[in-house]
Order: sequence, then C-alpha cells, then structure tokens
Amino acid sequence: MRIAALLVLALAACSPPAEQPAATTAEIAQTEGVSIVVAEPQTGAHVSSPLHVAGTAPGDWFFEAQFPAELRAADGALIAEAPARAQSDWMTESPVPYAADLEFDVERETQATLVLKEDMPSGLPGQREISIPVVLEPAD
Repeated sequence: MRIAALLVLALAACSPPAEQPAATTAEIAQTEGVSIVVAEPQTGAHVSSPLHVAGTAPGDWFFEAQFPAELRAADGALIAEAPARAQSDWMTESPVPYAADLEFDVERETQATLVLKEDMPSGLPGQREISIPVVLEPAD
C-alpha cells in the first residue's frame, strides 16, 4: 500500500506543470507591484462613453471613500475624469470594491490611457498609480 502511495506521489512530481492562463489586466497590475486590481476595462479594450471602471483597491488608496480616475489622450491631455468611489467600507487594509463612470466625446477611434491614482491629499511623494491602455469609440 505504501509503495503504491509513493509511486503516485513520484508520478505527480514528474508531471509537466499545468499551462498558465494568459495574464489579465488584474494580474498584470499585481505583478507590477501595484496593489490595485482592475476588473474592467481590460487592456486594449474598445470602449464607448460612459466608460465603466471597476475593480478592487486597498483601503489606503481612498480618501473620503474615493480616488481619482482619469482618461488621458496619447499626448497626455485630459479627456475625462471622475472619482472612483468605494462600494463598501473603505476604512480597512483589505481590498475594497470601487466603481467609476467616465463620460467622453470623441469623433473617431482614439488611443487613450485610463489612469487610476492613489488619493494622497498630504502631497507626499510616492503616489501609486496604474495605467490601462484603451481605445475610445465615438458614440453611434
């Protein structure tokens, strides 16, 4: 019986590793050392107005239950901004769900970047942020 158990363990140890799924935006955000998770939109998504943004962030990203969300053009110009608001108690170190809706108006397909920034009213250096490239689509 022990020999059979050892044989099963040995075979399992020699099995090839399971194939890893492709990284999602949320996983990329985590591997870059940024603790915010973006569930939507995904990197490179084609989006129309209003752009819905959702995910989770640690409580220390928020100030007064919100943090800044911005849409920036390729040249850095501000296209839209709105607060990402906590969807539950933000006075915690645990992940807190957030959501934001950014309204914009473009005449043609436009490359842009969604920028989510830790809210640091103290002005101290070291503000964390994450950037997600998206493509803005004109309204129908």
